[in-house]
Amino acid sequence: MDTELYPITADKFENAQILDTKYARGKFAVYYDATEEVTKLLHQEWKVLKLGRMPGLLIIDKDGVIQYAYYSNSMSDIPKNEVLFEAIKNFSS
Repeated sequence: MDTELYPITADKFENAQILDTKYARGKFAVYYDATEEVTKLLHQEWKVLKLGRMPGLLIIDKDGVIQYAYYSNSMSDIPKNEVLFEAIKNFSS
């Protein structure tokens, strides 16, 4: 689908390493936002009662325009792959 994945975490560095080892496994880079600059820029929420920063997912086209944005309400609230694939198809065609 001519798409690239850029996971960014503002969690502890050790957890970024776990993310890299467990999920990326050398197939893509995992970026670490130590200053939380990116998460602030993207307005990613931190919810104490839900144990941390809520996941956010953005699909950005080749011109740098956000075509899809999803901000989760919990750590398990993540869009299905089919929804993301459809969003990518809609703006790349």
